[in-house]
Amino acid sequence: MTPVVRNRRPVALVIARSNNSAMSETHALPVFMPAIPRQRWACHSCGNCCRTLVGHLFEEERRRLDEQAWSAELGVEPYVRAGRQWVLNKHPDGACVFLDENNRCRIHARYGEAAKPLACRIFPFHVRPVHGGWQASLRFDCPSVAASQGEPLAQHHAWLGELARTLDHFAPAAEVTPDLRRGLAAAPREVATIVRLLTRRLEDRRDSLRHRILAAARATDLLQGAQLENVRGRRFGELAALLLRVADDDGSPLPAPPRPRQRAMLRQLVFAHAEHVSLDMLLAGRIANWRQRWRQLRAARCFRRGKGLVPRLPGARRDVTFQRVEAVPRPKERGREIEDLLLRYLLARIDGHSCFGDGYYGWPVLTGLSALWLSLAVIGWLARYSAAQAERGHMAFDDVAAAVGTVDRAASRLPALGTVAERARLAYLSREDGIASLIAAYAPLPSLPA
Repeated sequence: MTPVVRNRRPVALVIARSNNSAMSETHALPVFMPAIPRQRWACHSCGNCCRTLVGHLFEEERRRLDEQAWSAELGVEPYVRAGRQWVLNKHPDGACVFLDENNRCRIHARYGEAAKPLACRIFPFHVRPVHGGWQASLRFDCPSVAASQGEPLAQHHAWLGELARTLDHFAPAAEVTPDLRRGLAAAPREVATIVRLLTRRLEDRRDSLRHRILAAARATDLLQGAQLENVRGRRFGELAALLLRVADDDGSPLPAPPRPRQRAMLRQLVFAHAEHVSLDMLLAGRIANWRQRWRQLRAARCFRRGKGLVPRLPGARRDVTFQRVEAVPRPKERGREIEDLLLRYLLARIDGHSCFGDGYYGWPVLTGLSALWLSLAVIGWLARYSAAQAERGHMAFDDVAAAVGTVDRAASRLPALGTVAERARLAYLSREDGIASLIAAYAPLPSLPA
């Protein structure tokens, strides 16, 4: 079945599927790139990914490292076992053992880029199987992606296709079309319709990004509450367009300030997103993991109360209070760049289908979209925390970029975010304009009123 694709240029690639050593089949499969206007990327050798991420290895890659005999030169084992998987080893400071003092990969320097593990080569892209090919998504925890530095994404099509060809996968199976909402299956064309409507509205620059985001969030809530069972196919598209126009009405009031319980739930969601699984945590024994779990529970209670010192989040260097974080004002500089970053991030998640279905814990389309809108408030809180850590008077672009990276790294990679408890929290916050209230209060949009 051919998927309904919006502004995606397919890259033809060949993937061999072999069920035994005697026979194989060749499949020409496209890679679908998300449509993100003005998005650029090139590696600038910052070394951030080599310090913060865990590099997983295929068996063939592990054998290749053995053949290259790195242990004696590095003074440590080049890889270690983490559960059932093998991963690249790290120094105590978190840096990959192959990262040299000039932020260059030793494997790359000696054997060339093609000799590096696929996890290292493909970052900041990720691909997953969809109808008829592979869906590519982009990681915003890469500083060059957040700053949109480098070449246009179109120039990476062929390169990404060649990398996807080396994946240790069978040919992609049919993607499971997500529900519209829980228990109500969606047709592929209905998913394509809502993606098209939302991306077009977000890209329409005739009014503020604040207005566009609030309209999209409110339209999602209206669709959640609509009787969709008998409004399918073309009629669903007509209803979605109508509700988006209703939510887009210039006469719509600004959301009321969030209530204390809504703010408490947001802080709990912030803590859930800020969790970072390091190599040390993967290698820790059962006792160490229980101790870590106990510390997390205590910190979660602190975030729910929102008083006193903020438990230190990963990367924090000093203590700040919740009151200090809440008092950080909105950005005063580089406002257009911040809005462009947030818009590119939203478009990447929506057009790349990485905020629902197989791209986000199997969640229904509307539920996943609500979580995406709410993540803007999480980004705003984390950006305030970053600014308070740096003792700045207001949020800066770097604070927002770091917060976007934290949220994007957590999305679909932290199992706690896909639990029933998180869906229940989201359902509560969707009531009475709660998500819109939190966006208006916390999203780091310079155009929002204080």
